[in-house]
Amino acid sequence: MRQSGLNRSKRQCIVSALDVGTSKICCLIAKTWSAPDWFEVAAGDVQFEVLGFGHRRAEGLKGGMVTHLDRAEHCIRSAVDTAERMAGVIVEDVHVAVTCGRLKSESFSASVALPSGAVREDDTLRIIAGARQYAARDKRTVLHALPTGYHLDDHNGIRDPLGMCGERLGIDIHAVTADEVAIRNLSLCVERAHLGVSGLVAAPYASALAVITPDETKLGAACIDFGAGTTTLSVFADGHFIHTDAIALGGVGITTDIARTLGAPLEHAERLKTLHGSAFATPSDEREIITFPSVGEGQRGLMNQITKAQLAVIIRPRVEEILDLMRRRLATCAHASEAAQTIVLTGGGSQLTGLSELVSNMFGRPVRLGRPHAINGLPDGGTGPDFSSAVGLLKQWARGEDKLSGRAEQRLLGTGTGYFARVSEWIRDNF
Repeated sequence: MRQSGLNRSKRQCIVSALDVGTSKICCLIAKTWSAPDWFEVAAGDVQFEVLGFGHRRAEGLKGGMVTHLDRAEHCIRSAVDTAERMAGVIVEDVHVAVTCGRLKSESFSASVALPSGAVREDDTLRIIAGARQYAARDKRTVLHALPTGYHLDDHNGIRDPLGMCGERLGIDIHAVTADEVAIRNLSLCVERAHLGVSGLVAAPYASALAVITPDETKLGAACIDFGAGTTTLSVFADGHFIHTDAIALGGVGITTDIARTLGAPLEHAERLKTLHGSAFATPSDEREIITFPSVGEGQRGLMNQITKAQLAVIIRPRVEEILDLMRRRLATCAHASEAAQTIVLTGGGSQLTGLSELVSNMFGRPVRLGRPHAINGLPDGGTGPDFSSAVGLLKQWARGEDKLSGRAEQRLLGTGTGYFARVSEWIRDNF
């Protein structure tokens, strides 16, 4: 039984999601609930049932970027194979979460005349296609070009202008881009595993969709995803995704600090962080003793000792560095900083004891820990914050935002048919 990862039949859709991270690779295969052809399902109402779930430790990746093609390909094959066996289907293409390539947000405003006197779907798609081409300059790959607001003549605050009368339509657009070379290598790695890439989704966007509530997206919220190799940020306001950023620091840095300071093997340093790590030291931590081996001494059974309080002293500087960088990045975008009234933490590193309190102190805003929204059939092992990106890929697919294919973009802008000069002039005038 062969199924496509992107088949939008209303009766049954099989959707495949692939989260390629620094520490793990996760594959989800899910189907949507059955509905009659005449029944229009709103994006937020699409229900999924997980058929297959597979994950394994990642190799050949750093900061979400491919560093060893063969190792990364093998890990992807292994995760997908596990999910396929559980689901009983063979995946042909996948939605892929992207953290590599120095993710960047840009906001544009553009307008177009309405010859027919009313807004048609092609009018909005033409502006979005132009925004995608403009954002793709400087060897960048466009992951998203999403409308955040519409203007019709002198009227602002329009939610959906389709079919409305007017002379000129304006759209505010938020584009997310990544370095072209990094994306090409990631796509090549997936394709070498005999999988098609049906969509590329910014991982911070996917993570946020999995954990942020509809009320939070309307009132304004930021989602910080603490991954192993990267920490990412996404901001929502008035129901729209308005900003994203990422830094190449994460939980691996904390593990490395512990290993270097204590002279412990990396696997034991990770265990110390996961089981006993904290961003704050309490009085009782001074009395709790933890044992660990030194590098090269594990075979001889020689063990060292440290208190939980001493471990917290090692961990906290790196956590504060990551949070301070995120705070500064957020502050550089005034409208995003103002919109982020609440902070939601997710990702594997978000489970560090005391992290929520530290984030609240440093950002001066309410903080909560976010776990992925419940999905039928998802095993208990996949419900933690470290699987937010994979679950969010399904949510993003359900929103149906990727309306433009490359061929449709060419048709709307007239490229490849002798009109390139006029297209370039239109983009220069509008962006």
